[in-house]
Order: sequence, then C-alpha cells, then structure tokens
Amino acid sequence: MSKKLPHGFKAQAERISLEVRVELGLALVDRLDALSLAAYLEIPVISLLALRASGAADEEIQLIQGESAKFSALTVIDGTHRLIVYNHRHPPGRQANSLAHELSHTILEHSPSPVLGDGGCRHWNSQYEDEADWLAGALLVPREGVLNWLRGGGSEMDGAQHFGVSRALFSWRAHHSGVLKQLESWRRMRSRG
Repeated sequence: MSKKLPHGFKAQAERISLEVRVELGLALVDRLDALSLAAYLEIPVISLLALRASGAADEEIQLIQGESAKFSALTVIDGTHRLIVYNHRHPPGRQANSLAHELSHTILEHSPSPVLGDGGCRHWNSQYEDEADWLAGALLVPREGVLNWLRGGGSEMDGAQHFGVSRALFSWRAHHSGVLKQLESWRRMRSRG
C-alpha cells in the first residue's frame, strides 16, 4: 500500500467505520460480516463457484479470474447496479477483506473505471485502491476495537479470529493505526502509577 493517503483520510475512514457499525447495530468490538454489509447496501455478492453453477461459461469465469488463482474479488457495474464476484477458494479472512475492499469503493463513491486500459493492460487507480484498502481494514477491525481488544489482554491471533480476518490484517491494523504506540504509552503510565 502506498503511504500517501489524502490528509485526514485515516480519521475519515474510522468515522465511516463507526457510522456503518451504528447503522448495522454493531459495537466497535463486534465482528462485521461483509456479506451482511453488502446486503445492507443492496449489492448482490456471488462466488466464482456459484457464478459457474448459475450458467456462466468457463471462458467468462477465466476472463474474470485471469491467469492465476490470485483473483480476490471485483465489482461489476452496469449503470447503477453493482455485483461483487469473489474467489471462494481463498481463506475466510481474506474473503472478508476482499469483500470489504470492494464495498469500500462503493461507500467512498469512487468513480468506476474500465478494467482494461489502452493496449489491454489492467487499469489501476492506486489512490482509489489505497483508500479502499484502508477503509476495508477500518470497517473490519476498527482502531478502537483493536485498542480495546489488546488493552484487555487479547492476542493478535485471537483478535484476528474474533474479528473474522487474517492475523496479518489484524496485526497491520494494530501497527499502522497507532494502537501499539498508544498501548505502550498507556502501559508506561500505569507502571508509574
């Protein structure tokens, strides 16, 4: 991920996460189910397996998936309608992050762009991707949720399981949201106490 997000974006993402959680009736320490968020946003979600079962041709699946199994998820847009297709073969934590990433593009009202640019190369808006990555993390593992979890003595491994994400994502949120520094200061103050 690029380190350059617009000034104030990280705080904005935390506010959006809180707003979404309030709308869904979730506390900061509750697991956010990306499929429930998609249903709330009225965005259908389908796995590659279900897409094939519904009659999509192998050529169409291959076009979506590309040449490797690295495909995570994508949003298909037709006018005002959206559909998210995801890779069912990935671990559940990665699926959650992939879906939250795609939903983040919608929440942030990113303008859609063609999948392929000039010359058939994949079109990539790094600013949009970085913003969607950050918001996805904030939606799934809010900063205050990580703080409360770790302050309460929970481990990163258990936190990842609790929030339904990969350990890598939970750890990334703990490190990059400033939670670990805040906990270190809090522990120093308590030890002086």
